[in-house]
Amino acid sequence: MLRPTNHYARRLLCGAILAATLLAEAACRPAGEAVGEGTAAPGIITRIVEQITFVTRTPDPAQPEEVRDPIILDLSLSGQLPDLDPGRAETDAQLDLAQNLFVGLTNFNPDTNVIEPELATSWETSSDGRVWTFHLRDDIFWVRASSPLPGSDAPLPVDAVRPVTADDVVFAVQRLCARDVASSMAFPLFIIDGCERAYTTLEPTDADRAAVGIRAVDATTLEIALTTPAGYFLTLTSMSLFQPVPRDIVDELGDEWHNAAGDLSTGWQTPGNLVTSGPFVAAPTMTSESMNLSRNPLWPLTPPGNSDLVNIVFFEDEQDAYEMWADRLLDIAPLPSAEREALLARTPEKAKVIPDEVLFYLGFNFDSQVFREPEVRRAFSAAIDRQRLVDEIYDGRGLPMRHAGVPGVVASIPVGEIGVGYSPDYARQQMEASTFRSCRLMPEIRFRVSSADLSLRQAELLRDMWVEELDCPQEQIIIEQVQFGELLAGTLPDATGRPDLWELAWAPTFPDTHDLVTNLLHCRLSENRQLRPCSEADTLLERASTAVDPAERAELYHQAESLFFSEDGIFPIAPLYIRARYWVAQSWVTFTPVAFGGQQWDRIVLDAELKELERSR
Repeated sequence: MLRPTNHYARRLLCGAILAATLLAEAACRPAGEAVGEGTAAPGIITRIVEQITFVTRTPDPAQPEEVRDPIILDLSLSGQLPDLDPGRAETDAQLDLAQNLFVGLTNFNPDTNVIEPELATSWETSSDGRVWTFHLRDDIFWVRASSPLPGSDAPLPVDAVRPVTADDVVFAVQRLCARDVASSMAFPLFIIDGCERAYTTLEPTDADRAAVGIRAVDATTLEIALTTPAGYFLTLTSMSLFQPVPRDIVDELGDEWHNAAGDLSTGWQTPGNLVTSGPFVAAPTMTSESMNLSRNPLWPLTPPGNSDLVNIVFFEDEQDAYEMWADRLLDIAPLPSAEREALLARTPEKAKVIPDEVLFYLGFNFDSQVFREPEVRRAFSAAIDRQRLVDEIYDGRGLPMRHAGVPGVVASIPVGEIGVGYSPDYARQQMEASTFRSCRLMPEIRFRVSSADLSLRQAELLRDMWVEELDCPQEQIIIEQVQFGELLAGTLPDATGRPDLWELAWAPTFPDTHDLVTNLLHCRLSENRQLRPCSEADTLLERASTAVDPAERAELYHQAESLFFSEDGIFPIAPLYIRARYWVAQSWVTFTPVAFGGQQWDRIVLDAELKELERSR
């Protein structure tokens, strides 16, 4: 069972603020397959990889090999060239670059929603579920790219420095736990024994670092000890927090990153110094406005995509990136809100939706005179037309939700499979079944939201729905607008003067149903702002937290959410929707956008002939 912490508050976000952001627009080799026998000798390796000529082989060996031009992916990232240290990856641009430049301990497959091998080929847990052992590849290298020839589009040659080892993962985790690098996203690592103690120590020592429960058994065996059994821990290992960092190179070159006034000269991850371990390598000619990546010729995994080179431009304004896409100079780009309606009307097939997995919801105060009865909570939830809410307030950019677990994550449940959703007849029947019998006989309802304009608009529309469907007097529902901090503080379990109802949102940090359902709703493991008593549903969530098999976990979440949101459910909250962002992709691009961990550019497939044809028109 998880220890309750106050770190979950970092993911509780004001719905109105997120809504405002929204309107501004917001295969790897399967385990067990034989790989890389006898590839790397221990110690430091220097390997020069000569320029690669790309060829297309024909079925007839007598035919000469056809030399082809490299396939180039053109895209944009927001801002300027960021710090490339995966331990500091927090922004979308940083996560995208970390995903493609550095190997993951494991990888989250956005097409199947499962965790796949990457650096780790296989893993197992101890009988008590607290110790995980990972077996690592020995054929993934730290590499450094050479400078390209002037005017050349040829892929980069690379120097192989040494193999990636278990110690590199140990170092990456220890430096985050000991705050050797600043990261506001380190708290998921607190499940590792000793990590939280090191993190909260004012001046961590080498002994504090060594006490973190992660060790290299040998170069290709990694052992991680947890504070408690956690089946969802495997999902955590796909995050950039577990991407290896080379201890020896960091010690030699330092951790500093300078990007002011074009100074990009210091630190292990800066041009000329940068070593990486992922499917792509970065050219040392990067600037604050652009950078170029080349497929890593030493990468041993077979990618589903076909890009040989990636050209990146950085934009402060996504409108500029979109206009460059419209001129066919970019393959994919964010879709600004100002352009969305026209593009969807003209070429809807070019739009790609990315669910942000941020769950907007209404919280019920179980201690209030109004919402202590489940019938009333059911009535108010079922009276909400969620599609109308998304359409009128958020311009259609959202997915109505009937339950808390979002799609597209490990152990997820299809959206329409559980929950009542919008059902006026059911809502009225539940109200009549309550002790109040009618909304008009209820006391006044204090509905607290944030001070943002969009939050007020949403609250007023929700009130209108309750007036229409439940015959509530409008003056009975008192909307209170407060600052975001006051909203959070005033809905804590021990706050005085708590409202009856409130608007919040939950932002998960890793792609697992545990972070949406258990961390939000469990009666003890979450903050339980609702003051909900524990029930059978919590027992199911605890079993799901410790189960390792994803199918078993999904079934347990299904059972728990049924107890929460079915017709006779507890209804601890009223789920509303998850927000969405739009990207655009050219007709020659096959592209699966991802919501967690960065876009996987080695999964993008380009039709190079069609791209050349369309650009020539």
